[in-house]
Amino acid sequence: MAWYLSRRHHVRPLLSIALLLCTSLVLIGVKYSDMIEWWSSPLSLELLVPNSHKIKQAIVLGKTKHEKVNWTYKMLPEWVPFVYSVENDPAFKLHVPRNRGREAMPYLTFIIDHYDKLPEITAFVHGTDRQWHNDDISSYTSRILKRLRLETVRKQGYVNLRCRTDPGCNPTAINPHNPTEIDILNNDVRVKFLDIYMHLFRMENATEVPQELGGVCCAQFVVTRERILQRPLEDYVRMRQWILEEKSLSEFEIGWVFEKIWHVIFGQEGVFACATSMANAEHPRLEPILGGYELNYLVVFELRAP
Repeated sequence: MAWYLSRRHHVRPLLSIALLLCTSLVLIGVKYSDMIEWWSSPLSLELLVPNSHKIKQAIVLGKTKHEKVNWTYKMLPEWVPFVYSVENDPAFKLHVPRNRGREAMPYLTFIIDHYDKLPEITAFVHGTDRQWHNDDISSYTSRILKRLRLETVRKQGYVNLRCRTDPGCNPTAINPHNPTEIDILNNDVRVKFLDIYMHLFRMENATEVPQELGGVCCAQFVVTRERILQRPLEDYVRMRQWILEEKSLSEFEIGWVFEKIWHVIFGQEGVFACATSMANAEHPRLEPILGGYELNYLVVFELRAP
């Protein structure tokens, strides 16, 4: 019994020390990770505010204070990152007018700021490297960009970085002229989509609005300079101003609106890349062999280890 009590006497201090050590390691780990993020962030103004003139390939993304974006600088020199702090973090020199509209705000801000000196190819992506909606190629955006067939981007003009056609193509996502009764009952944003679309694209007649809209999710795509310039600067300014002034929609709903029309903004039809539209143009004989998104993989990505 005395031995047992003595053992307990020694165990308690050891447990306390172990607990204190674990707590210290956690705290040190947090501070260390923050330090690593700071250290791996660019310190030169040249990298914080890169000159887009004569750049061949750029990555554009918005960053919250909790998102780690050092992965983008590891993509240099092939891809030059333009990191917009949506919370106007002074450590990052590219800012947005307001943190509104999710990724749409930094995307449009980049286009407006660099309209006269756009890179040849621009990848618009989310801040964190790993994304749930990235395809089977990899869950990491950096690896997806390394496998991207740039010749396909140049030929297509606009390429979504996701090849799976769901969600977004069922076969369509929105019927602007005919919202469902459930949408009306729930006051869903689809009910307002006709008016929103007409305003964003400056249309006077509702007949100009497509009967159906459908495209691959999830607002990560690559666009050529020529395709961006097909639309006048004032269009992008009007779209961003709508985000800043819109009061009736939530943050999520505004981002969702743009997710459904990015392909239209950059010159595609209302229903785009659902089934095999991209792949059939390149490999029509493979359609009976491979499914839709497998064909898209073949066209958009190099099927090799990154």
